[in-house]
Amino acid sequence: MKYIPKIFSFFLLMSPVLCFAQQNTYTISGTVNRPEIKTLYFTQSTFYDTNTKLNAQKIEVLDGRFSIKGMIDEPVPAFLSLFEDYKKIGTKPKEFILDKGIISIEITSDLASAVVKGSKAQDDLFQYNIEQNPYSAKINEINIEAQRLSSSGISADSIGQLFRIPFRDANRALTDFQLKFIQKNSSAFISLLLIPNIARSTNNYIEADSLLASLQDNIESSATAKTIREYIISQKKTSVGALAPDFRLADTAGKKIALSALKGKYVLLDFWAAWCGPCRQENPNVVQAFKTYKNDGFTVLGVSLDKEKKSWLKAIHDDNLQWQHVSDLKFWASEAAILYGITSIPRNFLLDPRGKIIGRDLRGQDLLDKLEELFPAKKIK
Repeated sequence: MKYIPKIFSFFLLMSPVLCFAQQNTYTISGTVNRPEIKTLYFTQSTFYDTNTKLNAQKIEVLDGRFSIKGMIDEPVPAFLSLFEDYKKIGTKPKEFILDKGIISIEITSDLASAVVKGSKAQDDLFQYNIEQNPYSAKINEINIEAQRLSSSGISADSIGQLFRIPFRDANRALTDFQLKFIQKNSSAFISLLLIPNIARSTNNYIEADSLLASLQDNIESSATAKTIREYIISQKKTSVGALAPDFRLADTAGKKIALSALKGKYVLLDFWAAWCGPCRQENPNVVQAFKTYKNDGFTVLGVSLDKEKKSWLKAIHDDNLQWQHVSDLKFWASEAAILYGITSIPRNFLLDPRGKIIGRDLRGQDLLDKLEELFPAKKIK
């Protein structure tokens, strides 16, 4: 069931959603061509509520056949296992998307390779996996070669430099394919599940909202879709394509500075803190970017989540951060941090001269690459 575990991971972060919908019946008719299998366990899960207690249903296999009947509100992840706990180490369950209607499952060898037919959601997933295979194969090829070089003693930095662009381009190609798949398959439940992945890849939650609205009504109104919509709405305010929310905070001298006062330049809004190790490690990249493009319409506004002014000022000096800095010294309760939904740092947002967000969380070479696109005449050497 390729790619479904990755898609599931998004929903592990989401809170429960209560939903009342029309229930649909399903009937599973199974055949087992392994006489030693006398019992199976069937578990239904959910894409959005991880607090739900999962109960495994014991299924008797009689004369090589079994049957399961029930009702569901919408397509859900399901697991057929030889053990009551399908997550048990060493267990290889059959994972599939359970949908309404009549479904057949044929078990001829190992359970994980059982053939499921009749579930539209599963059939759509199967078709998606066929079409996306060339893209995932390319990514896998890059990973294998990178691992080979790593085993031969090549440094991680060298490998990263060698494969950074090929890996970036391969992932972009996969995302482009997923966008087109959704546009062509508005009635496929897998299209709904792909939207959060695309949003996180592109950081464009405005586009994600449009994709969600383009789906068939029965999918768009599902409980899973409501969870995804809540997530998208929470991110739209600081999405790529949105106007950056304005704020005013005091600089190192106590003078109030508004983010909007920097319109007319490309601005890297950089959330950091003196106590944040990863932030300090990233600072040399920001310094390099600032020094290269500061005379070409680019600047940085550092927003510190520090609590002590002394350590904040010392970090600015020690790291040679020669741009404007602001802070209300309120730690995670910082006005700007709350406004931008900051729950971890480093975080940054790249704004165009109109104040529109054109990039999020650009770090390391990704930041330098983006600035090189904006200022092609002044490539960083």
